[in-house]
Amino acid sequence: MTLSLKKNVIAEPAVAGWYAWSYLIPPHTLAKYLKNHYRNIVESYLADPQTHRTALKQARFQGGPFVHEQEGSYDRIRLWYEAARERQAPLLELADAIDELEQKILPGQTGASMEDVYPQLPEPLAGRVELLYNRDNRTPDYRFIEPFLYASSYADPALQQVRFSEIHQDAREFALTTPVLEYTPEQVLVTVPLGSELLDTVFRGGLTPQELDRVTADLGLDGDRAATFLGFFEEDPAVASRPGDAGDDVIEYVGHACVFVRHRGTTFLVDPVISYSGYSRESDGRFTFEDLPERIDYVMITHNHQDHMLLETLLKIRHRVGRVVIAKSANSSLVDPDLKRVLAVLGFRDVVELDDLDTLDTPGGTITAVPFLGEHGDIRIRTKCGWMLDLDGTRVLFAADSTNVSPELYPQVVAAMGRVNTVFIGMESVGAAVSWLYGPLFPEKLERRIDAGRRLKGSNFEQAAAIVDALGADSVYVYAMGQEPWLGAVMCVEYDETHPAMVDSDRLVAYVKERGGTAKRLFLHESMAVRP
Repeated sequence: MTLSLKKNVIAEPAVAGWYAWSYLIPPHTLAKYLKNHYRNIVESYLADPQTHRTALKQARFQGGPFVHEQEGSYDRIRLWYEAARERQAPLLELADAIDELEQKILPGQTGASMEDVYPQLPEPLAGRVELLYNRDNRTPDYRFIEPFLYASSYADPALQQVRFSEIHQDAREFALTTPVLEYTPEQVLVTVPLGSELLDTVFRGGLTPQELDRVTADLGLDGDRAATFLGFFEEDPAVASRPGDAGDDVIEYVGHACVFVRHRGTTFLVDPVISYSGYSRESDGRFTFEDLPERIDYVMITHNHQDHMLLETLLKIRHRVGRVVIAKSANSSLVDPDLKRVLAVLGFRDVVELDDLDTLDTPGGTITAVPFLGEHGDIRIRTKCGWMLDLDGTRVLFAADSTNVSPELYPQVVAAMGRVNTVFIGMESVGAAVSWLYGPLFPEKLERRIDAGRRLKGSNFEQAAAIVDALGADSVYVYAMGQEPWLGAVMCVEYDETHPAMVDSDRLVAYVKERGGTAKRLFLHESMAVRP
């Protein structure tokens, strides 16, 4: 007899008590989010929990800085926060040092040599940043020497945890603004580095009872908590091949921006965000973790947002992944930390970076990085790209949330690479204001007018139609719309048919069909054959 996790067991990663996403892994970005975002949320809640309760009764405040309560939340959060403040004090000192550099030291530099500035650096940054001027020779800037921060006391693996529990429905409360604690006896929170091979052992399953007992002990569990953890496992069924292990070449829409591709036996997974199963809502034919093959040769990440690089999914499938392919990380800045290093901390050993139009050979084709504009509020983010997957001459472009702000871009892509057969494109054409995600990293608050005009959005109809025309694509699929019912933990979008994103995507689908092409706005699951 062997045992594996039940299909409906979720494992929520956490850093410093908050639901983990990629910007909570680097010490410098974690420090800023703790100081400028999470601390404000919890102190607001503890001072006035009723305001949070009232706000969350209104749909327009979902995804805002409000705590979702569970039974006993207030006392548990209060006690946790009193203990956490001391543990997190070094990170807050690092955040203070960054603020001192940005607000006091750098503003005084107007073009003269910075040699005498280095001795002024606060201790947390000394030897860990490089000072420089932008090309106008007047505007000062800096970059982090990130390996030294990861090697410092500010990178504390003991702040990393995973909370195990069972779910019985798709609906999950927005996770990014509520501390990840043990609120009920049915939840088990273990302190374990997110890169630990112990997690691979847990997620791989197939454990004998004796092996599972050892894993439970290694996770520091005993007594009732150990018994609860053991209850998350069930006996494995008879050995059978997984659905994705063999078969015809196929493109499977998995949900949101996640697409699975199999070609000549090689498997690809784009922007993994996958549904759990084992509860009543699985009768809609969705693609779940159980449909993945034992081996995923290539995972391709388009950009570093939590709905495209979802740590909860990535950690669960890590033991199956061969290689992760990402856009080249170059900035080492607060807003654009080194994603390859983040993935290394998360336990991914084979990570390849591709710059614009760089190509990686694969069996039967290539992966090429395609320039990706927009969707980042005009911030200097380098770590983003679309992926062109060439499958023996059939070209499929995953454009993610690319916003066609420069209509000349895609004709340049076609001139360099040739026409595209199929394109997947995101059309969330409204999007959140830039400060919703990046605000805690800014040195000062943006004016409301400016913030409202710089949005994290995809293409509208006119922009998307221009992309399709330039590419000459016969098949067009609108995806990454955030509509799948299992996305509530990281997204709070609700559309009706009058929403601009729905209107724009409907227009694009009609536009392509009128010209004899295939088009659809994807939802839940869709299978497409690989054909030229």
